[in-house]
Amino acid sequence: MTAFPVLPRPARRPSPPGPTLLREERGAAIVEMALVLPLLLMLLTGMLVYGQYFMLAHSVQQAANDGARAAIVGLDAADRSAVATRAVARSLQSVSGSHSVAVSETNEAITVAVAFTAPPDSFLRSALVPSPTNVIRSRATFELPVD
Repeated sequence: MTAFPVLPRPARRPSPPGPTLLREERGAAIVEMALVLPLLLMLLTGMLVYGQYFMLAHSVQQAANDGARAAIVGLDAADRSAVATRAVARSLQSVSGSHSVAVSETNEAITVAVAFTAPPDSFLRSALVPSPTNVIRSRATFELPVD
């Protein structure tokens, strides 16, 4: 049986004279985290804010499209406006917030405009990052068939 030779420990170098605080590395991770953590939190909050904004903007645009598409079946302008308003409300029922619908009509087209206001507890009203407006407006136009 062979034994491994035991090597002597290398001698420690003497520390250079001067303040030891500049050479100390034990608190470096805490300082780095204190510098990086606020930026990371702002980045993550920004992702949540703009993710919610894009989701709401897509939902409002889809609601305007649904309203314009549904309005085509109305018999007169009042009926088309009522049908479009119901279609928009049905499309936005799963999204919390308030909305208003405006239906305008010409001889060639019906335009449905939707304005959606985000609720006060929404991420869009976060003060940590600059956020887009809390009122999202969208419109859709459907051309009427020419007689």
